[in-house]
Amino acid sequence: MAARSVSPGAALLRSSRMFSMPNPIPATGGDYSSATKHHSASSTIPYPTHLTVTTPSTSRVNGDWGFKRPLPLKTTTKQTLPLVRIRQMDSTEHVTDFQSASDHTMTLKKFQELNLPISVPPARVADRDAVARHPKSVFEEDRDITAIEPEQAQSIENKRWKFKGPWLAGMTDGQFKKWLEKNVRSRRTEFRAFLKEIYAKELTEERRSQAIQNTQPVPPDTTASDITDLQFVDYLRDIRQDRLLLFRHVSRFLDLAPLNTEPLYMDAMKINRSQQFDKESPYGSNGPPTTHPSAGLSYLRTFSFTDNHPIYGPQKYHPVVKARVLKPRHVPTGVHEPYIGIAGFIADRPIDQRTLGHGVQSLRGNALSSLELGQRGGAKLYYKLDTATIDSSGKVHIAMSDPGNPMAELVVKEMLGEDNAGVYMQALQNEGSVAEVPRNPRSSFSHRRAPLFGSKERYGLGRDNM
Repeated sequence: MAARSVSPGAALLRSSRMFSMPNPIPATGGDYSSATKHHSASSTIPYPTHLTVTTPSTSRVNGDWGFKRPLPLKTTTKQTLPLVRIRQMDSTEHVTDFQSASDHTMTLKKFQELNLPISVPPARVADRDAVARHPKSVFEEDRDITAIEPEQAQSIENKRWKFKGPWLAGMTDGQFKKWLEKNVRSRRTEFRAFLKEIYAKELTEERRSQAIQNTQPVPPDTTASDITDLQFVDYLRDIRQDRLLLFRHVSRFLDLAPLNTEPLYMDAMKINRSQQFDKESPYGSNGPPTTHPSAGLSYLRTFSFTDNHPIYGPQKYHPVVKARVLKPRHVPTGVHEPYIGIAGFIADRPIDQRTLGHGVQSLRGNALSSLELGQRGGAKLYYKLDTATIDSSGKVHIAMSDPGNPMAELVVKEMLGEDNAGVYMQALQNEGSVAEVPRNPRSSFSHRRAPLFGSKERYGLGRDNM
């Protein structure tokens, strides 16, 4: 808060976003099983919690980062990029506590270069491959729901991600008891009135169906005031025996985040009572996200766009991405699935491709099964990116698969200057040999045949400077 000597206009500017830094985002909750696991103290956390601050090079040499005191040159000038995060503006020693923010900032830039749209996460782990084959964007009209009417909350409760109430499965016993005392117990009368309205609608539908069956005139609608106390008590006893129905009423009244617990109470369903089952919510297993499901990483709605090559024109396939084998498969130590990193994230391969390479002496099989010591940085392979999702804890999951077409991998290798197989050198020696490059069938240039190699002149690198 500003001092009393500051004018109201100055106090308003100091508290605005232009002159103040936002509060840090709370860190992820701890895992109860983390006490028996080893975690690196220097590893990157799943998502950034502090704002990244940068400064131009002319101000960086003077230690000027826009704060009340300059930052030390000995630390800030050793960084490759001028990116810092302020952990504490004024400490007890009257110094600014800061550290480098290149980890999350560069990860964001690398992810944006992938041009990956964010998809809705799967409701179950077994559906991960199905979501990768048929992704659904988080910006679809039936998913990107932020402002809804009260009558729409029930119909779209398994699709929306924003709720007024908490996710009960993610609360501790102390948090749950505190939430009951503060937000639930005082609304008992309101909940009874809510149940009376529901019971009145059920009686209205029941009396109408009986009148139609008996060919009698339709009776008037039943209101909550028409229900006697004895009828309401009998209704309360009835729904207490049907746990599934009671949980739905409580969840809709408090607007709680969904829980995938409906199949557990199917045996306790009451006979001759209709139940409505919708598809499981994608946020029922791990809870809804704290921010928008895209997390601001990508605003692409679909993967249906065409990449244009400077020589070969519009391409039929998206460029494949070079990945690094961080930890190869080693069955004796229990590592049955290799760890593959793409743009700073650990990617997931489809289940049908995880068995490839077992007992097969191939380039990809050897790279995934053995540690490469002769190459700098380890073995590197090319993969096709399928989709990206963000779970409730803020972690990014990238689904990838083996390149479906070898030509797409060759085109990317040519752009990067990698010619380990000698394909392009052979094509340069034999100028008459041309090969068909995969093009977009909708392109007007798809009937042309282009050579399978480029050159400095073709890329505009061999021209003399004017």
